[in-house]
Amino acid sequence: MFFPLISISSIQAFDGGAVRVGVLAGILALVSCATVGPDYQQPEENLPDSYRWESSKNGRSSAQRDGWWQVFNDAQLNTLITQVRSNNHDLKAGLKRLEQARSVIGISRAAGLPQVGGAPGISRQRTSGQVTGGGSAFNTYSAPLTLDWEVDLFGRIRRQVEAAVSDAQGSEEDLNALLLSLETEAASRYFTLRALDEEIEIVSQGVKSRQDSLKLVKDRHELGAVSELDVAQASNLLASSEADLEGLKRERSAQEASLAVLTGSPATTFRVPSAPLRGTPPSVPGGVPSELLRARPDIRRAERALAAENARVGVAVAAFYPSLSLSGNLGLQSSDIENLFSKGARYWSISPQVYLPILQGGRNEAALAGAQARYEEVLENYQQTVLEALAEVETSLAARKFYLSQSAALDRAVVAAEKASEIANAQYEGGISNYLSVLDAERTSLDARRQQAVLRGVHFGNTITLIRSLGGRW
Repeated sequence: MFFPLISISSIQAFDGGAVRVGVLAGILALVSCATVGPDYQQPEENLPDSYRWESSKNGRSSAQRDGWWQVFNDAQLNTLITQVRSNNHDLKAGLKRLEQARSVIGISRAAGLPQVGGAPGISRQRTSGQVTGGGSAFNTYSAPLTLDWEVDLFGRIRRQVEAAVSDAQGSEEDLNALLLSLETEAASRYFTLRALDEEIEIVSQGVKSRQDSLKLVKDRHELGAVSELDVAQASNLLASSEADLEGLKRERSAQEASLAVLTGSPATTFRVPSAPLRGTPPSVPGGVPSELLRARPDIRRAERALAAENARVGVAVAAFYPSLSLSGNLGLQSSDIENLFSKGARYWSISPQVYLPILQGGRNEAALAGAQARYEEVLENYQQTVLEALAEVETSLAARKFYLSQSAALDRAVVAAEKASEIANAQYEGGISNYLSVLDAERTSLDARRQQAVLRGVHFGNTITLIRSLGGRW
């Protein structure tokens, strides 16, 4: 196929009407060429039919739903998530990044449209008397319009637009991933705070109990029934519990401050009412692995990045084909402003040019090889993202199973420890055993109850992690 270079002078030599018809016909014929480069196809993943650690009672399929936090039926959590979605500054910044990515689409599309500009002006000049036989000065008034247009013969610009659209869609998924991360982080910190409330409640009860025990031991010491060693041991246990209580309050304050930042609130005025954690978290079905491809924003984002790189391969392929650009001028020019809009003041020119990439020194080949390598790299990243997503779900599902078994065992331990504490106190009051047995039994009972509170918080936190790994939908 041969495309001649057409100069401005050759265009102006023809009749204007014939030129316009000829140029228009040529453009229409050329624009009808197909877009070169590979058309995108989403990669197929050979995923397992089910998760290893998914319980059959949770079902194999999962329905899509929004507002995942509502499954906890917690009004305070609902309020916190609403504040995060409305006020978080990282989220607002992410929205602006999305707007920037979308603006690139318009810039890319504009490259395929005619660019028209105008520059009206006036100039004054004087000719040389040595050249014209007598110097003279005159004004020139002009009102020109310029036209520049790259005709997208083989889809280079269309592929650039395709890449920009995919990039913008990827940025939207980045925003979705950020939103899910902020929501789940807020929920995780909230349940950690509530688990601390439960632990604070337990330790506060322990402090009260040990204050009573210390008073009892002191009374018995004054009566000569016990030695000063018992008083010292009871005082030590009380002081230790009081120190633990202050440490838990410090941890709670830190969690509350972190929640304040997530909700876009100043930590100095932000408060979360105390509410000890109770019960067990809801059972969230894992569904089937194939649902991750449409549920997780990070996977969708990786897939959109792959689509963008595929389009850029098309851009690199288009560089091997000819390109057509049109340049033109249309306007008015006169030495007298009164005649600027007269028929004789009009002028125009048009200059289509075809560029043929004959010898490029291997530049186009290298650019294509680089584009194809980037596509293969992003494909590997996509597949890695899918594998990591599967691993995250499996880890959370397995943890749920073991947390349930661990919690059941710990419940039995708490019952046994409390029974042992009652027996030890009864034996001590009856003079059968020394106070050391009481201290050991009370310490064991308190530790078991605290472990129970911590495990409950971790169990709730793992449920949040499972929800995040499922993409916030199930």
